[in-house]
Amino acid sequence: MKYYAHTTDSTDKSTWQLLFVHSAEVGELASAMASFFGAAEWANIVGRLHDLGKYSQAFQARLDGSTKKVDHATAGALALVNHWTRNGSDKATARLLAYIIAGHHSGLPDYGTSDAAHNACLRKRLSRTEYIEDYSAAYTEITLPDVPKCIPIKPGHAPGFQLSFFVRMLFSCLVDADSLNTEAFVNPSKHSLRKREDTNSEQTQMLFEQLKQKFYSYRSAKFHSPRGEIDHWRTEIFEESMQYASAPRGLFSLTLPTGSGKTQVSLGFALEHATVHRLRRILYVIPYTSIIEQNAQEFRNILGGEYILEHHSNFQHELHSEGTPNYETTERQKLAEENWELPVVVTTNVQFFESLFAARRSTTRKLHNIAGSIIVLDEAQMMNGSFFKPCLYALDELVRNYGCSVIFCTATQPPAAKLLPHTKIAEIVANPQQRYEQFERVNVGFVEKKSWSELSDLIVASNKQALCIVNTRGNARDLYHTLAERCPDDEVYHLSARMCPKQRQDILHTVKLRLAAELPCILVSTQLIEAGVDIDFPAVYRELAGMDSIAQAAGRCNRNGRLMYDGRLCKGKVTIFETEKGLPEGWMSRTGAIARRLLLAYGEKGESPLSLEAVQDYFAELFFYEQNNAIDQTDMEGILPMLEEDVTHMAFPFATVADKFRLIDTPMKTILIPYVDDEEYEQVLACGKEPDHPYYSGKARKLIDRLKTERFETRAIMRELQPYTVQLYPYEFEEYRRAGELDEVREGIFVLNRVNAWYDRRTGIKPYSQKSAAEEVWIV
Repeated sequence: MKYYAHTTDSTDKSTWQLLFVHSAEVGELASAMASFFGAAEWANIVGRLHDLGKYSQAFQARLDGSTKKVDHATAGALALVNHWTRNGSDKATARLLAYIIAGHHSGLPDYGTSDAAHNACLRKRLSRTEYIEDYSAAYTEITLPDVPKCIPIKPGHAPGFQLSFFVRMLFSCLVDADSLNTEAFVNPSKHSLRKREDTNSEQTQMLFEQLKQKFYSYRSAKFHSPRGEIDHWRTEIFEESMQYASAPRGLFSLTLPTGSGKTQVSLGFALEHATVHRLRRILYVIPYTSIIEQNAQEFRNILGGEYILEHHSNFQHELHSEGTPNYETTERQKLAEENWELPVVVTTNVQFFESLFAARRSTTRKLHNIAGSIIVLDEAQMMNGSFFKPCLYALDELVRNYGCSVIFCTATQPPAAKLLPHTKIAEIVANPQQRYEQFERVNVGFVEKKSWSELSDLIVASNKQALCIVNTRGNARDLYHTLAERCPDDEVYHLSARMCPKQRQDILHTVKLRLAAELPCILVSTQLIEAGVDIDFPAVYRELAGMDSIAQAAGRCNRNGRLMYDGRLCKGKVTIFETEKGLPEGWMSRTGAIARRLLLAYGEKGESPLSLEAVQDYFAELFFYEQNNAIDQTDMEGILPMLEEDVTHMAFPFATVADKFRLIDTPMKTILIPYVDDEEYEQVLACGKEPDHPYYSGKARKLIDRLKTERFETRAIMRELQPYTVQLYPYEFEEYRRAGELDEVREGIFVLNRVNAWYDRRTGIKPYSQKSAAEEVWIV
């Protein structure tokens, strides 16, 4: 009898995929993927055994049309555990691969305890043999393998963490190989668009040489004539850093002040380092989508769009006619989102780190392609917080055992070395202190508590152009309204996550034009403007926060060191203030208290609170607090202890860890806003109509209408609608929904009904009630 893995539309079974062919091909492909971290033999085993349960008569009947459910994934796990145990091998070692085989559809499970009630845990699944169909026919085509001689892992900080990480990486190889092989059989035309290449080939190395040459050509054209000292020092830093790029793979820090050209330096270093060490790809990991959009566009301009994968929730692929080269490039990029196969990937902290601790098939599929990469953590200080320690352990493990290099790229370096005391972190910049002194472009002052009215008076009286950054969306709205009473409409602007991304983009464009034209312009923003947004004000006001946030805010002031007063260069002015409301409890309150003390102490000494010494003092005090608290504040959910608890028996809580590891844990609700951009808005007003008049159909409305009718294009349409989304707290979302102000156009997809009533073109979506406004503390 012949056994099959997948069918076709034909009843002629000669066109179906044979099971032993699928298993062998998945084993070979997974083996090739795992070869980059020395685990080819391990991956080949899980590839060949993952579908062992399909050899049952019940599963073959399912291919013929039976509706009876069959657990085909547990069979291979059980067979491997029994075989290795009978041969006198360590049963615990077999469990490492049992997780992978058993979870290759449903995700990596917890091992579970003896009294575990959940039937999905590995322990229960391996014990409930009566539910597993007879798969003994497999042994006519497959021979069970012996245990590999060793696990290819160099010892590190925590064995449980390292072994669980190894399992995730092997799991990634299996699920990607399984998906690709199935796709090649079921949908060969789609599979051909991937144009998969051997990423260890000479072709890949030639590509990185070409990308490097493109980068240097770009720099030569753009920076051939430096303007003043700042540009001279930027060039000096760049050349100094490139000389260090041939250093051995490892962990690096790029400690540079804001405005010193970190993005250019890090990209140049990454290209040089990748070429020297024959690395497979460059990964940029960035905290905010606003920075990603800016950096990814810069990379496309330099290297070419076909080589860049921009992977985050707000990104829209351009539409092209089928059959054109641009269409194929776009389709390849869409497919690359599944497994990160392109040479340069730009993504978010959330996407990157949550994937490293994930258990689901779709989320972990990309992990094996991180091996052999250089990872650039832009604004690395944003990692600091409740999951800082597990994130650092993951980065250390990628360097130690998966052929990666990592760059912590930041103006305010978090205390990574203290959490990795036995790991060397090499500084790329020879003299960071000198660079901080060279780029000291602002004076920082600290003022007493202010009401919104007092602060508004101070800003308006002192500045023609100013940026004011506050800690919450509610504060941004309150300050904006207070300033709007004192300024003409075209002189004061607002920026927060109460506005959809497209509107924020419009506002920033307008503000930049006014700054360049030296027109009056006051911008009130949450901290979303702090990291990586290329904007330059002569004066910045910052509500009290951590020193890293204050330093980032200062980076938006006199950014290029060209501020003039009475015909002479001068420094910008950064003013730190407190509000009468004070700081929200928790992280913001802790970091703000330390910053307040340092601002006062350095102010009394007449020294800059943004100096390298001050920033180091800040992180040292914060680290001391975090480590001497009852709960380790750098691993609040106890991720690392969970993985070490029963490492002897390889009993890991994969599903639990994935559930607890959430960098953003607030359960926000997304709604769609039929926002009309500035150009559309002016066109409609010229017709004497309001933009939400029933006759009018802007881009967002057209997409929403398509959602209602094109049932099989939901994912693609929702991706195009990302720039028209706003997130609400659940309680405010429910207020809107109960009042009938939201239209559920598809299951779970809601649109704001009366845009003119509830969406302000200056401040975004209005709080539904006073309660909503009072409770809003979301920081961006």
